[in-house]
Amino acid sequence: MKKIKKYQMVILAFLLLGGGIYAGMNYQQWFHDQSLALDTHTENYTGNKETYTGQKNTDTIDIPGFDVMNVKAGTTKQKVNLYNPEENTVYFKMSIYLNDGTKLWESELVEPGKAIYTIDFNQSLTSKKYTDCILKYECFAMDEEYTPLNGSQIKFTLNVLD
Repeated sequence: MKKIKKYQMVILAFLLLGGGIYAGMNYQQWFHDQSLALDTHTENYTGNKETYTGQKNTDTIDIPGFDVMNVKAGTTKQKVNLYNPEENTVYFKMSIYLNDGTKLWESELVEPGKAIYTIDFNQSLTSKKYTDCILKYECFAMDEEYTPLNGSQIKFTLNVLD
């Protein structure tokens, strides 16, 4: 009697195992859509295009950020890309600091939609990677008093190259 129960249990185990293997091998065919086709609404990729992002909340300030700024060693004249996004309704005053607090540069007020592409550092730097530098944004209302508003500090790496 015990041999028959063992025999039945072994047969049952093989049947379950075989059924599981069969189900696993046919799962894709049974449960997935087989009508895959190429999308006809595609076009060649040419970079990101503008998308609708909703109306600009005028109570917020867009602050551009970046991870790395590359400048030239041994000179104070530098080429940069610093700007105040045109969507903003505030003036920017921007400053660049080394991680020890040394101020390298400071702008005057920058209007929305305007950029600064050439700056003059307070000192020339030797070729080195300066980590944890700060680009400080001070924001001011576009009123006669230039009322100070919130600002921001962006940490970045300053690569001074030969």
